[in-house]
Amino acid sequence: MVNIIVIHQWKNEQKDKAMKFVNTIVEMAKSKKLPSELNLIEVSLAQNANVAVCRWEADSLQHLISVASTLKPDWQVSAYEINRIY
Repeated sequence: MVNIIVIHQWKNEQKDKAMKFVNTIVEMAKSKKLPSELNLIEVSLAQNANVAVCRWEADSLQHLISVASTLKPDWQVSAYEINRIY
């Protein structure tokens, strides 16, 4: 398993769609509807800055990106494998 951070950044006019996306992912995680290889650890939201940061454990970065792309986000999304150092 790898640790991944995903940063979502959207424009004001995309806010409703971005919030729906984030809420959908959170609900899928809570109801155990995500693929077993994907584990949502936390979601942090800076609404005034139009940014959400999600922390995941996944079998691979590519798998997470592949699954997330099926929800068709149309804002800036950056994803990185991370190593927790503290």
